[in-house]
Amino acid sequence: MILSGLLSACGMRFVYNNLNWLAYWYIDDYIEMNSEQKAAFKPMLKSWLVWHRNEQLPVYLAQLQLFHAQINSGISQQQLLEQVDAWQEHYRVLAGHVYLDVAQLAQTASSQQLSDFMAKLAEQREDSDRQQSHYDYRIEHISNSVERWLGDVSPKQQLVIEQLAKQLIDTRADWHNVQSRWQQYLAYSLSGQNQSENFEQEFYVLMVNSESLWPPGLAERFYHNRQLWAQGMSEILALANKQQKRHILAKIDAYIEDLQSLIEDNPQPAKPVVVAKLVTQLTLTQPLLVAHCCLQTSLDDQQAK
Repeated sequence: MILSGLLSACGMRFVYNNLNWLAYWYIDDYIEMNSEQKAAFKPMLKSWLVWHRNEQLPVYLAQLQLFHAQINSGISQQQLLEQVDAWQEHYRVLAGHVYLDVAQLAQTASSQQLSDFMAKLAEQREDSDRQQSHYDYRIEHISNSVERWLGDVSPKQQLVIEQLAKQLIDTRADWHNVQSRWQQYLAYSLSGQNQSENFEQEFYVLMVNSESLWPPGLAERFYHNRQLWAQGMSEILALANKQQKRHILAKIDAYIEDLQSLIEDNPQPAKPVVVAKLVTQLTLTQPLLVAHCCLQTSLDDQQAK
């Protein structure tokens, strides 16, 4: 797990090389593990990180190199969709690798820990309910995303953004429904953990195959929005000037360089006090999965929450 804000502030390499400490900040924000759980989690995390560095980072590197070549030559709408599909699959591979360990650890959760976890999820859901109107939210979110990758947008690109925001279907109620179903499924799985023989399969649904919890019709609306997103992004990229193209290629190059260094190097992690001071100074407490650092922009832009 990584801190997405920390990635941009301090670099992917620093964060990734210190995930053995940073992961605990993420977990502590949701649940307070006891000493036995921490002892069980430590070798799990170590094994995940070794596997991920050796087997998954080269896959991400190849994916980014392909993305760089496609942007350089002019990426198509279909290629954008294929990139999104690929990063979603990378996340599924990651989740599929760790879910059995997570299920094993979850079986040790106390009723109080489960209650605290559910309360935190409910708090986050309330925060998401305070979003502005669907159109205003999409305008702001898409504009910020495009500017992050291209720099200042042109009037023509801004017009495409506004048209896209109008066309996207508002699926916020659907996603709230999914969150509710996910939480209910988790509570059910943990409450019957001693009796259920399908506990591991239930956690597979939660972590790897959560689409099975989607309400009727969401898949159609989701993929409709995804097509609109890809069409809009391909139009915006086609309108990119030389400076914007250099901007996005430089950002991709930076990720490529970081991944190459992470694959080649195996440095000693920073001391925990250094990491703690850094996190405190930046006031960052919300981390994301490693694969999600590359997924976030594309996935968020295609969903009309």
